[in-house]
Amino acid sequence: MRVLITGGAGHLGINVCKAFLQEDTIVRIFDIDNSLNRKRTENLGTNAEVFWGDITQPDSVTEAMDNVDAIVHMAAILPPLSEQNPELTNRVNLGGTQTIVNTIKERGISIPFIFTSSVAVFGPTPDATEPLHPDRNKPKPSSVYGKTKEQAEDFIRESGIDYLIIRLTSVPYLNLSANDMKSGLLYTIPLNNRLEFCHPDDVTVAVINAVNSFNEVKGNTLVIAGGPSQQMRYQDMVHALFGSLGLPLPPKHKFTDEPFELDWYDTTDSQELLKFQRKTIDDYSHDLANQLPTLLVYMMRYFIGPIFGKVIVRLA
Repeated sequence: MRVLITGGAGHLGINVCKAFLQEDTIVRIFDIDNSLNRKRTENLGTNAEVFWGDITQPDSVTEAMDNVDAIVHMAAILPPLSEQNPELTNRVNLGGTQTIVNTIKERGISIPFIFTSSVAVFGPTPDATEPLHPDRNKPKPSSVYGKTKEQAEDFIRESGIDYLIIRLTSVPYLNLSANDMKSGLLYTIPLNNRLEFCHPDDVTVAVINAVNSFNEVKGNTLVIAGGPSQQMRYQDMVHALFGSLGLPLPPKHKFTDEPFELDWYDTTDSQELLKFQRKTIDDYSHDLANQLPTLLVYMMRYFIGPIFGKVIVRLA
């Protein structure tokens, strides 16, 4: 089997690619050619086909789709760039999706098509009292990102092709950097905002199981999130991540009060079909710490954090 993964060199996409490769699947990575993506795709082995291209260019997309047996469409413009450049976001998130779907239809083929959408399509839901579900809660996106994802979903459903739409909760990646801390994204979610954590490895499992059992899951719109045990407030997640390095919660005044496009979700159907919920926020904190030298983690937890932690988080 040859699986095309658009956005396959991204933070989440490369994890999905590596997992497929471990199953001896031939993986075709389709992404933008830049130094970071080249570094991520080094030494993947002979079953990895790296195809540099632009999803906004139909000829490039059409060529990348030659002789593939399944498509996992992950390429997208994400926040904050999505909100800074709405025109580009529309061309990539909606236009790129339309190009792939139209090519499938033109070729008259029936192959698994997995579209990674986002829970951002629900919009902010500060008044929700029950976990959200695609069958019960209509999309009301407020962001450019959420709106383009909703439009892409609608186009896929109306196209007549076989599909599975998976709405991902906000999934943190493991290789966080100091620049990520300083970007300000950390403070765009209210501390009291409900969210449902999902480990990136669990998302990967969901995608692989979706391809392998496509006939059983096709036609659905499923939410991919961690399940009831991972339903928390944003402050709980920040505390867990900072606490893994011995750091306190940043000052509350640094966080916005504007509701964010995250909440708790009813993933009963998703888990029953895809069986992906395995890891927790504690596993993530452990994995995150393991990305750093052991001595540095020890120093952070038992010396730097306790003594200088309040200063560090104020500067972050």
